Amino acid sequence: MWRCWVIAAFAIVLSILSWSAGPLADSLKAESITLYEAEVLIYLLPEAHEVRSQGMDVGWEQQQSPSLNLDDFFVFWVVNAKRKDVHGSVTIGFFSVNKHTADIWDNDLGDFVVTPELQGVQRILREAHHIDEGTVQKFHSQRPFLERR
Repeated sequence: MWRCWVIAAFAIVLSILSWSAGPLADSLKAESITLYEAEVLIYLLPEAHEVRSQGMDVGWEQQQSPSLNLDDFFVFWVVNAKRKDVHGSVTIGFFSVNKHTADIWDNDLGDFVVTPELQGVQRILREAHHIDEGTVQKFHSQRPFLERR
């Protein structure tokens, strides 16, 4: 329950910061989101909600690999951190958060993760980091895997 309060407080602080910048925010250069902010988005995944509704919790590990586009993405292995019966895999999935847009990519399904809650937090993050629609369009087609040559 305390994590929900932390996430809510985080969203409020970002909202205040972006609001207080006012017209100046429009003239500022877009900034990448932080690792911490990407982790908040991972915590809000629908799969994470499902695991928590079963009385467990999620954990994640940031992935590093030469085959990953780490310039543009934070890549996470997301797991069930408190699974009671440890037989079998604890993997929930592999997800990537675009550093430039805050979009979440499901590496297993090959598609974006979209929920109203995530979209609300993404909007707040984009405002706080001066990420406009042009920046979103520029980086929206990026994918977390590098092309093999």
